[in-house]
Amino acid sequence: MDFLKKISAGLMGWLSGLVIPFGTLLLLVEYSMEGSALDSIPTLYAYDELGIWITLAVLPNLLLFWFWIRKKNTRASQAILGATIFWAILSLTLKFGT
Repeated sequence: MDFLKKISAGLMGWLSGLVIPFGTLLLLVEYSMEGSALDSIPTLYAYDELGIWITLAVLPNLLLFWFWIRKKNTRASQAILGATIFWAILSLTLKFGT
């Protein structure tokens, strides 16, 4: 547990802001579609629906953001916001990119 105390709040927020939506995406796809999640993600990409699923998977970042705001940890909340912006850019790229 001492290792987690040594990690800066910004890094912890950034990592949780990237990992939790990715895990949420895998869980959403796994329980919503036929087959495994790793097989279904290329299918979603082929039908241009992966951006929509990523947008749904980023919703837990909202809860994380408010958690860090309530704890008065602005560095972690800024990092969560940065990770959310990263996911938004990725979603927009998948939707409107070639």
